Amino acid sequence: MGMRIAGLSATTLSGWGQPHDALSSIAPTALHIDYARHTSAQAALLDIAAHAKGHDVVIGWSLGGQLAVRAIASGLIKPRALVLIATPFQFVAKADSKFGQKFGMPADLYAKFRDNYVSNPSKTLHMAQASILRGDERVSAVRAHLDQQDKQAIQSKDWLNWLDILEGFDCAGLSLAEFPPTLLIHGDKDAVVFHEQSERFATAIPHARLVTLTGCGHAPHWHDDARVREEIAQELAHV
Repeated sequence: MGMRIAGLSATTLSGWGQPHDALSSIAPTALHIDYARHTSAQAALLDIAAHAKGHDVVIGWSLGGQLAVRAIASGLIKPRALVLIATPFQFVAKADSKFGQKFGMPADLYAKFRDNYVSNPSKTLHMAQASILRGDERVSAVRAHLDQQDKQAIQSKDWLNWLDILEGFDCAGLSLAEFPPTLLIHGDKDAVVFHEQSERFATAIPHARLVTLTGCGHAPHWHDDARVREEIAQELAHV
């Protein structure tokens, strides 16, 4: 039937500005959902529910991880396990956040990035790719995966509405106490989503395990795909 990891059916949700199958290096037979073709988060969540409902495992990277969290928190899907890779708890810092204004990307930096995207989408997407590489000690391995991507397809997609969704996402108001066992994977050199974001998830989700990859940037699944597959297999062995 395909779409299985360690005997379990699996779904993946990729990150902002990335192809929908960007997690194929760690889950080649999983169902990779193209949520970004939708124009709203609600439409994407309903599509995710339609395709991932009944699946055992959901794996989300960055924005994809946020959507997985939303889908579970709203009761649309109930996987037996969740894997969040470099997923922000709160992407943009908010003045009224209980975590303080320093938790997340500074609002002025986000606004500048958004303005750059509006004026020059292609250049800004290239900058985003460079941010994925920043700080990673295995740049060549990560770049090799980025170079394999269909850049034309990525750049032809309108990612602006998803950038706005990123800005508004905040897990502080969600109930995570009933979440399934969750594996959190994050690089300690991530320049896009700081490691402390996964630390927040690890605190908020009762059955969570945080794996930190040393010398790794924003793409743990490309930095060391064998290690990530191994950690996922270890997690799913208990499901």
